[in-house]
Amino acid sequence: MALLALIVALAHPAATAKTGFAYGRSGGNIMPFTVTVATTRAVTATGAAPAHVDTITKERLAELNRVAFVVQFATLPVSTLCKNTLPDIAGQFIRVGARTVHVHGSCLPRFNRLWTALNRVVAKPS
Repeated sequence: MALLALIVALAHPAATAKTGFAYGRSGGNIMPFTVTVATTRAVTATGAAPAHVDTITKERLAELNRVAFVVQFATLPVSTLCKNTLPDIAGQFIRVGARTVHVHGSCLPRFNRLWTALNRVVAKPS
């Protein structure tokens, strides 16, 4: 089994190359966006992303890693459809490393905590 995983990783190096963080929204009736925080601390965005800084400090990157650990991001369900969420509401996603979690609604407090941390860390000071 481990040999098979190694063969797949070697055949698809891009699949194992994802690092850092990304978050955003997609679907629904609102413009999508993605904000990416690289392990180099560079912040980039596509789409209708909120105003953000170009780089973050080492301390802020460490904070994101800490929050991802505390909320046990690796154990969150890959996809969550919250009850009573209208279908035209955009879904949100967070990627940590190669793992992406999608949530449609606001019923997953651990996801929401990491989402808030990401927003706070990359926000442009007012």
